[in-house]
Order: sequence, then C-alpha cells, then structure tokens
Amino acid sequence: MKTVLGAAWGGIKVACIVFVILCMILGFMGGKEVFASGAQMALSCIAILVIGAGFGIASLIYLTELPTGLKVLIHMGTGIIIMLAVSIAVGWIDFKNGWKPCLAFALMQIAAAFIAWAVDWAQARRAAKRMNERIAEKE
Repeated sequence: MKTVLGAAWGGIKVACIVFVILCMILGFMGGKEVFASGAQMALSCIAILVIGAGFGIASLIYLTELPTGLKVLIHMGTGIIIMLAVSIAVGWIDFKNGWKPCLAFALMQIAAAFIAWAVDWAQARRAAKRMNERIAEKE
C-alpha cells in the first residue's frame, strides 16, 4: 500500500507542476474570458489529482520484469486513457465545439504527458549512470 501511495503521490506532483505551467500559459493567452475560476477551477484541480494518481499508480508497471517497451506502453496507455476520460468528464474536451478542437486539446495533453515522461526518464537514466560510475570506482 505504501508503494501505491508513493507512486500516486509522485504522479500527482508531476501533474500539478504541469497543470500550473499550463494554467499560466493559458491565462496569459486567453485572459479573463477563457480561464477557469471558482467551481470550475476547483473541479480542474480535482481532475489533475485524479490524472496524476492515475499516471503515478500506472508507473508501478516498471517494477515488473516485462520488456521496457511494453512497460512504457502500459504506463502511458493507462495514464492517457485516464487523462482523456477525466478531461471529457470535467469538460476540458467538449464535443459541442466539434471534433477538431477536441483532437487538438487531446494531442496537446498527450504531448505534455510524453514530455513529462521523457524528463523523468532522463533523470532516472542519469541517476543510474552515476550509481554505475560509483560502483565502478569502488571496484
């Protein structure tokens, strides 16, 4: 249970950072007319917590002995399905405006998810390299 909660918390931290950055960008781009406030902002914050927990818990797949490509597919596939479902549920993806804006927003979300994953992967790779170097120095 501690591992699951830790993974969920890790995902929530990343999701919150991405959310705050995107809020700033959207806020500056759209101004008061476009940006969420009040209950919609609270709902958006809850949505981000759910999305972050979904990606975080799905990351536990990396603890298995599956091939790396399959791990990434399961992790990102699960996270993206959760992200898109939550986005539809809270109205970020609204089909009333047609499918093109929905597709554009979904692709933006998927790109943000993969960028966050790539940053995390690069950090883990650097940490592993440093550990291997330290082990080699001791030998």
